[in-house]
Amino acid sequence: MRVLASPAFVNRWLNPYNWLLNSHLTALGVDVQGATPWRVLRGQGDVWHVHWPDAVFNQRSAARAALGARAWLHLAREGRQRGLRLLWTVHNLRAHDGQHAALEADFWQEFLPLVDGVVHLSHSGRAAADAHFPTLADRPSWVIPHGDYRHEYVTSFDRDAARVHCEVTGTGPVILSCGRIRPYKNIPALLAAVAEVSDPSLRCVIAGACGDTALKRRIEGAARLDARVRLDLRHQRRRDMAAAHAAADLVVLPYRDILNSGSALLALSLNRPVLVPRRGALAELQQQVGEAWVRCYDGELTADTLVDGIAWARETPRDTEAPLHAFAWPTIARAHELAYRSLRRSHENTPPTSHAEHRYAARLFSGPPRRLAWGTPGLVGA
Repeated sequence: MRVLASPAFVNRWLNPYNWLLNSHLTALGVDVQGATPWRVLRGQGDVWHVHWPDAVFNQRSAARAALGARAWLHLAREGRQRGLRLLWTVHNLRAHDGQHAALEADFWQEFLPLVDGVVHLSHSGRAAADAHFPTLADRPSWVIPHGDYRHEYVTSFDRDAARVHCEVTGTGPVILSCGRIRPYKNIPALLAAVAEVSDPSLRCVIAGACGDTALKRRIEGAARLDARVRLDLRHQRRRDMAAAHAAADLVVLPYRDILNSGSALLALSLNRPVLVPRRGALAELQQQVGEAWVRCYDGELTADTLVDGIAWARETPRDTEAPLHAFAWPTIARAHELAYRSLRRSHENTPPTSHAEHRYAARLFSGPPRRLAWGTPGLVGA
């Protein structure tokens, strides 16, 4: 089995998701390589596994976004003519920054007919994708969760040492929002809620790079008005991210719009409870790991919601480790391998997947049966 992946391994230090997936696939004997244009154009694989094709629309230049979109479409058409089956993992339904809506709409109209199969990270994500992109409804699809980050980050930080590392003073509650800051993550709403909390011992840490100048100024302006807020608006190294989570009582992710959340899984991988809106797949995540680890709120984040969330985080009994058995990479990699083989069989017109493989896959991830559903972005990645 030969798989070209976009990306494959190159973005490990930005987001280890792809590296973890493809490393575990390699351990199963799958030949995974980065989907360079040369490999795609020569059809040097059985499946081209695509992540985040929408990322080309997050850049400011319309010309560059259009050029990137045309490159995606050209490679997809040429690769399929040379025997590649195109598998798309639906991380998002639209580009996060929404810079070029008209260009993006045109792209999806041309891209979706080229997709041979779809991986969804949750059942609610699959339902949302089918509603947003009705043409996907008749494609083979698999629900395979986003894996955990447990072994990619240091988890042995002492709480007090972590607070010193993060320059957090006092012994009161600490809330954290960590990761690259973008408009959809709604950090100003978090700062507004913190400003209305009267507890002087509260500390709020915002850690992550922000490439949006106007948004960065807005966040800095709000932080200047509240001495309880600590900003670290740099790219976060892994050790810094691990320390920030160890220092926190609660991770707050007040998304304005979300389908799946790697940041929530990172927090749980570092054994921190999370407060999130009941949007996208987050309610499903709560069901998977339990109400002791994920608390969902309805509507917008308010000071009362935040105070209740802090009390929940500090007072609720929970194990020392979040229960992430459903997000184990060996099982996730095996489910992807079965999806690849199914797509290759459909292309070769060979006999369908055996009953034994269907039963095995059905046990991997339970959920409503349907179709075959037993279960950084850039143009290419090596």
